[in-house]
Amino acid sequence: MRRSHGALVHETAQDLLAALTDLGLEASDVEPHVEFDTGPEPDFVVKIGDQLVVAEVKPVVTALDSKMLIEKASQSKLPFLVASDRIADSARATLREAGIGYFDRRGRLSLVLPGVFVDTEVPGHPPQPTESAPLSSETAKEVAIVLLNEPGARPGVRAIARTINRSPSSVSVALEGLRRAGLATTANEPLVPDLFWELEAVWRRQPVPLADLPKPGEARRRDQLQLGLGHRNTSSWTLDEVGWALTDTLAAVAWGVPIVATAHYPPDFYVPSRAVLSRALSMLGPATRPADRACTVAVAPARIVCQRRLGLQGEAWPVANHIVVALDLAKDKGRGRDALERWNPEEVARVW
Repeated sequence: MRRSHGALVHETAQDLLAALTDLGLEASDVEPHVEFDTGPEPDFVVKIGDQLVVAEVKPVVTALDSKMLIEKASQSKLPFLVASDRIADSARATLREAGIGYFDRRGRLSLVLPGVFVDTEVPGHPPQPTESAPLSSETAKEVAIVLLNEPGARPGVRAIARTINRSPSSVSVALEGLRRAGLATTANEPLVPDLFWELEAVWRRQPVPLADLPKPGEARRRDQLQLGLGHRNTSSWTLDEVGWALTDTLAAVAWGVPIVATAHYPPDFYVPSRAVLSRALSMLGPATRPADRACTVAVAPARIVCQRRLGLQGEAWPVANHIVVALDLAKDKGRGRDALERWNPEEVARVW
């Protein structure tokens, strides 16, 4: 059941007072009838020592929210505090640089007041539980990928539905689940990097090693395997609607990730369905040992993976979306995550 804003404000105020008290600071709430002569009425007011602090409460605070909150804070004559169930890492950094305090109910408090400086972990509360896991369905995973792909786009339900070829009603259900979990705002902004890592936690790839690579020049096999290579010439590459998507190491290289791969490193692919995977096993044969593989194939965890591929310069195979490639790199807690940490792409948003 969704909480009212009043309930959220009350819970947040009580948690903040408890956190301040635990830190040994004298703190109390101020009666709501106290009037202020600047800006709209705050969600609540807290007195820390001798200093009044006005608080703005939001279920989720994204990077874009933080910029608007800074503008709002600039209009206040009293110190301003942002309080939320979840505050994105990038939003925290923006607020901190602007000298604005924040309280993330998951367990982080930052305050800069006359005679008071706090930037520490505090006892936290996990986000409100939902009736079901917000990313359990294939549609929810696809919605998350769309939101992460352009985190500032604020796409509407119908625009998302067209992008992933799903019904608007199923997209609405997925978005509501993400909002209840504090992973997206009512404006359909993703909380970054939280949504990425929540998606990574449920992202499953089960690669099957094959003894041979598909031959794009063999038309009959190409169609049976649903490679989806489309048509290419010297100036463009038009892909079929659905097909194989290169992922993991070689896809990361194609995207410009700082990761090393030898010239003969075997490619890793997502395929559109279990039927295609079965055909690939039958036609190309299983590798007797993983080290002898010519490639690996895995059924895509969400069909958008094989529908939204890209032709990147210098790569012979269609490449998976950068969010998908980043998810697969993140599964490798050694080399993959190290490369992901060092990847700061210019052409796409860094959401991990």
